Formats: sequence, C-alpha cells, structure tokens
Amino acid sequence: MNRFINVKTLSGELKRTEIRRGMGYRLTNKEMILLRDDISYHILLEDILGLISRDEEEDKFHDRNIGDMRVSANGVAGANTYKIVVNKMRVYNRSGVHERGASTLYANLSNGFSEQLVELLQAI
Repeated sequence: MNRFINVKTLSGELKRTEIRRGMGYRLTNKEMILLRDDISYHILLEDILGLISRDEEEDKFHDRNIGDMRVSANGVAGANTYKIVVNKMRVYNRSGVHERGASTLYANLSNGFSEQLVELLQAI
C-alpha cells in the first residue's frame, strides 16, 4: 500500500480522486494535487498557466485554443502525459513544505481527469 506525503486539508469542492500506477491525483474546483510516495505537489488552479497533452509514441500535437490556454489532444485512449506549466506551487516532502515559483510538471492524467481539469480551468 502506498503512503503518500499528506497535503493540507483540501479547499473547494472535491471533484475527482484517482490512484493509478503509484500516483494519487486529487482535483477540487480550486486546486489540483499530485501525490507520490516521496513528494506531493499542491497547485491552485488559478496558478496553472498551461496544460499540454503529449503523445509519447508520436511527436505530433493537435493543438486547439480554449480561452487563453492551448490544449493538445492526441486521441489516444486511457492516460496521456501532460505538461503542466504553473506560476507557483507548494511542494510537500519528508523535510517539510516548500514554495516554488514558475515550474513545469509532467503527469499521466486519465482522459476523464484532464477533461474535468480543463473544464474547471475554463471556469476561472
């Protein structure tokens, strides 16, 4: 059983929770949390600058704009790798909580999770 680094109490309404391949994913209408055994990332949705899907087998992107955000769709069923660009985030690890500035994360998000995340980002 995985023991994730605990993140503070969630703010907002919980929309989705997933655990896949040793990673935990939580999404509320205000924040996204990525959980691993040794580190967790806490990102406010308002701090997400961009979300880009990447097809790992092909380097072709099919871009479309959603408001000020560019989203790439590759049509592969299941989980896709996403590049998440943020203005700032909190990083939780065994030595404590650290604030980080502009950062880029890569995460395997399910189609349902990524679609719901894009909907919430559009609502901001």
